[in-house]
Amino acid sequence: MYQGKLLAAAAAIATFAAAPAAAVDYTVDSDPVLFWNDLAIKTAPANAANQARIIAAMNTAIHDAVSRSYNGADVYYNQGVSAPGGDVRAAVSVAARNVLASLNGSNPTIVAMYDAALSANLAKVPDGTAKTNGIATGNAYSAAMLLNRMNDGSTPPPGFSYTPGNLPGQWRPTPPGNLAAAIPFWGQVKPFLLSSGAQFRPDGPPDLDSAEYLAAYNEVKEIGAKNSATRTEDQRLSALFWDVSNGTTWNRIGLDLISDDNLSTLENSRVMAKLSTAVADALIAGFDAKYTYNFWRPVTAIREGDNDGVDGTVGDANWESLFAAPNHPSYPSTHSLQSGAASAVLLALVKDQAFCNQIGPDMRCFDGIADAAQDAANSRLWGGIHFRFDNEIGLATGQTIGRWALAQNAFNAVPEPASWALMIAGFGLAGAAVRRRVVRVAYA
Repeated sequence: MYQGKLLAAAAAIATFAAAPAAAVDYTVDSDPVLFWNDLAIKTAPANAANQARIIAAMNTAIHDAVSRSYNGADVYYNQGVSAPGGDVRAAVSVAARNVLASLNGSNPTIVAMYDAALSANLAKVPDGTAKTNGIATGNAYSAAMLLNRMNDGSTPPPGFSYTPGNLPGQWRPTPPGNLAAAIPFWGQVKPFLLSSGAQFRPDGPPDLDSAEYLAAYNEVKEIGAKNSATRTEDQRLSALFWDVSNGTTWNRIGLDLISDDNLSTLENSRVMAKLSTAVADALIAGFDAKYTYNFWRPVTAIREGDNDGVDGTVGDANWESLFAAPNHPSYPSTHSLQSGAASAVLLALVKDQAFCNQIGPDMRCFDGIADAAQDAANSRLWGGIHFRFDNEIGLATGQTIGRWALAQNAFNAVPEPASWALMIAGFGLAGAAVRRRVVRVAYA
């Protein structure tokens, strides 16, 4: 029975791998850090913030297991864990499988996929002490990571409630679905590297009677309208492209950018740990700010423009954005936050390069990492679901979070900080020339 489940799961993995226009084929012959990140991205749950949390937790466990297999080459995230080291593929695979199965284990089919992937990876490792020790190391660091994430605030605390506002400037459910507020508690989730979601909380949005707000109001009303006459075709395509991205998007970009740089397993684990924890923390910080300021979406602001107490705003009760706004407050943009955080980390750790980013059948090409981050932020204005200031403060705050992640000791080489600086420089030289490649993003 169990073998049959594994065979079915292996077939499901093959189906995932056959998704449209795959540019990089990750198999059990790939570096294990790359393989498990690919599988985690493909099987991530629906909630973008939880996607990022799960992938970050997996990568911290992976990194620590790898570091121990490399005789403690890096600073551990989970300190004080006793583990014997051993084979790095065995250590990575057990650590990844355990974290993923625990944090994304509500679907038995998905768990069976993780089990099949673990079996396939362990089959490549010769029996013996190194394999046994690697398995023990993976178990030790996954257990430490899961303990670290226990009661981390990723489920609503007892008695928690959130009530939308009804005054000018306050968020309330938006059409067409008028859905209840999404994860209003997420700003209280325990971050990975930040001290709290509020550590870099930005100042609030501009006052409704300010010149900045009026300019942003009129801008999004014009360019973000469903049938805007001023939005270019490229801006429309950008808005639609990034609208289907999620909490795996920048992890996928980073994964595929390093996939052919011939980095060691230790180096791959450093990049993915720094990247994924920065993205997860950016989303925690974003929801902290969103539900602190509870600022309304453009669709609400424009439809209420004649009732907001501001002389300069002209309302339109039938205004629609290019696509529906997500069901949480507008300020700041979490797309922009995670783009800022990820781009700051990647620009420090990998060769900047032109690349094409694919989500399902859609592809968009960029001059470099910063260009992609800026395009992601701009896309939210062009889609009519964010004001300009949402995106600008989101991108800037995200960049601050990314720089903070880079500055933390966790995942850095030991014994001296200078070693990490040299490693960053080495990553910067990893690509001899700017190159254009296709980067996939999860399409599930």
